[in-house]
Amino acid sequence: MFSDCQERRKEFKYLELINWSVQFMSTLHWERLLSYHSTQIIQKKLEKCYQKIKHENSSGLSYDNCYRFIYFLKHGENFFLQANQSPHAIQPILLFYGISQLLKACLLIKDPYYPSTSSVLAHGASSRKRKKQQYQFLKDEIKVQRNGLFSHVAKELFHLHDHLEAEKFSMELLLNQVAEMKDVFMFHQAKTNHVKVDTTGLYQVILTDATAQHFHMSAERLSEHLTEKYQLQKVKNAEDHILLQTQYTNHTFHCAPFLFHIDEKTFYLPNNRESFINLPELLVHYLLLYNLSMISRYETEWWYELLLGVSNDDYPIILRYMEVAKRKIPYFILVFLEEHM
Repeated sequence: MFSDCQERRKEFKYLELINWSVQFMSTLHWERLLSYHSTQIIQKKLEKCYQKIKHENSSGLSYDNCYRFIYFLKHGENFFLQANQSPHAIQPILLFYGISQLLKACLLIKDPYYPSTSSVLAHGASSRKRKKQQYQFLKDEIKVQRNGLFSHVAKELFHLHDHLEAEKFSMELLLNQVAEMKDVFMFHQAKTNHVKVDTTGLYQVILTDATAQHFHMSAERLSEHLTEKYQLQKVKNAEDHILLQTQYTNHTFHCAPFLFHIDEKTFYLPNNRESFINLPELLVHYLLLYNLSMISRYETEWWYELLLGVSNDDYPIILRYMEVAKRKIPYFILVFLEEHM
């Protein structure tokens, strides 16, 4: 009993330390995002974006959307800042609505008429009905719907189209797409779920035979597999390694199936090919927070038993994930805006 109390105190102290770190890093990202709160500069930037994608009346559209863009951005920030000051019980709701607002701001860069139809206003995902007995969060699944914000963002921001419709993802698979969770799974499951990969100073991924051996392939074969299935291209083939890079200027933004660790500034791969998914991490966070927000809203009994009872691994895994989401989502939004505006 005494040992259990000690472990709980250690966990709470660690979460307090993480929370301080999260607030510090998030503040830096929000401060940089303040530059996007000027209608004067945003109108000019939006007009250039619309001219680039050859929209008629780019000047008028940019004027109409500059205020909406700033309001979406500010509303999302308020949700995130409020989440830092709120009990864990309601944080998933605040974070989900926060990421939704931030994504709507990003959408206005690519789709000046958003929302053009009511079909894009839905969440775009659904969670399965939960069994009251023996429910395990990590085994829970979420399903992608044909219409809604999720699929619209996938199409407009990441050029991902119909192949995501009706896809199902388990919470464990999605959490394993977040590199910062690797230590959590190591501690609670005593297994290594990720393989570190080296990069150049330009964030180009270096594939070596030593890395490829984890997947029972040569570096050449692994590079072929990755370039065929994901938005990657081979930029150099040397004797002892192969260089890959994404189609984005900032390779941290969408580098699937590689995973960017924001604290280490390094990249990882899931340690088995079954965990390779072509899903940008922003959308991974959207699905995770959607499901957690649904649990918080509609599975109140299970949710409070988890938070107050701290009886299984779901508790620290979920809380650690939310702390990661608080600092990583604004980082990805900032990266997207800096690259596209």
